[in-house]
Amino acid sequence: MKVDTILVPTDFSADAEKALDTATDVAKAFGGAKIVVLHAYHVDVPVVSPMAGGYSLPTGFYEELRAQARARVDEAVKKLSAGGVEATGVVLQEPAALAVVDQAEKLSADLIIMGTRGNTGLKHVVLGSVAERVVRTAPCSVLTVKAT
Repeated sequence: MKVDTILVPTDFSADAEKALDTATDVAKAFGGAKIVVLHAYHVDVPVVSPMAGGYSLPTGFYEELRAQARARVDEAVKKLSAGGVEATGVVLQEPAALAVVDQAEKLSADLIIMGTRGNTGLKHVVLGSVAERVVRTAPCSVLTVKAT
């Protein structure tokens, strides 16, 4: 198996951090594969008039959310670079599973390494699983990592 590009989606959880550690080991084992750290976010807020009892987001909400995500992704990239791994970061405002699969295709990623929280039962049915959707639809191999 040849691995040049590893896509590592992150939600900044312990499971995602473990996936990043695993990706670092894999990148080094494959002679310096490049890691792309991806954070995708999607805020689904119904847009209705506050007069009708709807939701109202503060001015600049999306800009601040993006800036915070960008800062955290940049921090992960710096950590990887300091450890001798070539890395870049991507922040996208779209649903996570879709963003991961689209980026894997766009980058011609050889491998996706991602964390999984392992929700079961009703929580899994209601929330779904980003990792499960990625495994089913990814254009490349997917390695899921659990922190505990």
